[in-house]
Amino acid sequence: MLQNIRKNSQGAVAKIIVGLIVVVFALFGVESIVGGLSGEPEVASVNGEGITESKFARALEGKRRQILAQMGERADPDLIDEGLLRSSVLEGMITEEILVQDAEEKGLYVADAAVDDYIRGIEQFKVDGTFSNDRLQLVLRNAGLTLKVYRESLRSQFVLSQTRSGLIASAFVLDDERNEVVALDRQQRSFGVATVFKRDYLDAVTVSDEEVSAYYEQNKESYKKPKSVDVSYIELNKADLGEGIEVDEDDTQRLYETEKAEFVGEEERVAAHILIKIDDNSSDEQALTKIKEIEVRIKSGEEFSVLAKELSEDEGSSQGGGDLGRSGKGVYVSDFEDALFALSVGQISAPVKTEFGYHLIKLSAIESNEFPVFDEMRTGLEERLRQEAVDQLYAEKSEALADISYSSPDLSESSDELSLDIQQLAGVSLETKNILFANPKVKRVLFSEDLVVGQNNSELIDVGEGQAVVFRIDAYNEASVLPLVAVEDRIRNTLKGNKSSDFAESVGQEFIARVVANEDPKDISDDMGLNWRYHKSIKRDNILVSQEVVARVFAMEKTDVVTDNVIGFEILNGDYAVVSLSDVVSGDTENTTSLELHSISNMLGDGLGAADYRNYQSAMADSAEIERL
Repeated sequence: MLQNIRKNSQGAVAKIIVGLIVVVFALFGVESIVGGLSGEPEVASVNGEGITESKFARALEGKRRQILAQMGERADPDLIDEGLLRSSVLEGMITEEILVQDAEEKGLYVADAAVDDYIRGIEQFKVDGTFSNDRLQLVLRNAGLTLKVYRESLRSQFVLSQTRSGLIASAFVLDDERNEVVALDRQQRSFGVATVFKRDYLDAVTVSDEEVSAYYEQNKESYKKPKSVDVSYIELNKADLGEGIEVDEDDTQRLYETEKAEFVGEEERVAAHILIKIDDNSSDEQALTKIKEIEVRIKSGEEFSVLAKELSEDEGSSQGGGDLGRSGKGVYVSDFEDALFALSVGQISAPVKTEFGYHLIKLSAIESNEFPVFDEMRTGLEERLRQEAVDQLYAEKSEALADISYSSPDLSESSDELSLDIQQLAGVSLETKNILFANPKVKRVLFSEDLVVGQNNSELIDVGEGQAVVFRIDAYNEASVLPLVAVEDRIRNTLKGNKSSDFAESVGQEFIARVVANEDPKDISDDMGLNWRYHKSIKRDNILVSQEVVARVFAMEKTDVVTDNVIGFEILNGDYAVVSLSDVVSGDTENTTSLELHSISNMLGDGLGAADYRNYQSAMADSAEIERL
């Protein structure tokens, strides 16, 4: 148990809860609880209540950190639209202030006991399934929060959510309304479909040079070549630096000896314990009395492991006779560890108090790890030294490249001094696929005046993954329309595709005309060489039939008029589909379980309630006096 506590308090779970707490304060802020400073500049006011600059700044920074955390390891603050971020945060704070005022006007509140019960139920604050105040304090300390501030933040959220919860909970649908939804949602339709593929008619259409030329003249803007630059650049790649690095045998040996020296004296202890907890059901005095009674029984000759199975309140180790396995220093809490490492093999400690309760600790064995011989570690040590040398060389070359290129009129001095090749790339635009110049950091400065007009070298740009680049612009190319000869084939293919789509539609329309004339669709399909397929009792969520076809089928109205039941339409890729609807069967509540009906009613009610709450928010916002400063 104790090992799990130590590991979990530093692991992903703790980071998740800390992230949640950060999000809470990014949205609400401490000042929404304790109030702002009078006379402080404001960014907005709601019904005369101001939103201070400091509160806005804290919320803005919190939201920015949240976005960067979502970006992951390659987070780039420059990718955040600052204007959009500020607007979003401010509008969120205005909405929050409207809700706060509404809650105060209604006299809404949440009892302290309800907040405390909620906190006690949070899994991240539990150890072995039981709430741990120490774990709570640890997580909050890591987030830089106090319990008081955290409790008040939760209270604020709960108060603000009461109106929303009330509206959603009070919304309902009548059985007839629910049954209408079931009838529509679980409706089944039977239909036939034929797809006329445009590819089958590509050879049947022709495109003249005049048509190509006319299309080009009408659509020149579609064939515009974006502005671009021709660049020279020097790439620094960490992956290329390790090839010539030799690792000295003496350095490898010295590293081995250092590792070995640090390992000397390391030992792990095999221990077991019996725990009596201090919690709501057992006071400090009661737990101490109980652990002393167990101590007496052990001294009288009863087996430690048997008593651990019977009496220990550590669910994680009791069934194993209290066994905690092997561990070195730094695993257990300090009081437990000090007592354990003071024992001799076979010795049992006096009662030891920690934040979890009282323990009796037994040292079963002391084991030392044997340090591997040099040959077993050689490869790994050499790789570590090589990587360290590469990292150092990359840092030195990066610094030198940045300094030299900054003061030089071109890249030749950097190339000579650092033995790095100057490379060229023509026609670099914001649409380029080159891995270096498609990087957002590079694209941001690609057309900067300092580089285009000033003809200066760029600064050293770290593009990630151990790569950096410095470049200069050799030529600037204005945006221009590509000549007809360069796009003639593309235009011809476009026109052929359009014409073949039109041809496919004409075939489909002929098919429809014959169906309307009461010919059998299957016979028509065979005669025209098409692919008629009949689908029976298809539901809305069917995934075996084209979703585009299913959507159109369920939008049709079944009537006694033949022409209403047959439609044709172009589908996404330019093919043409013909659909003939033959039967519609409504969903039946009798074939729906009571549990499903109840779930559908709840879902519809929640949807109506959510809509009511959105309307309520809009009404409050419309009636509020909002001033953005």
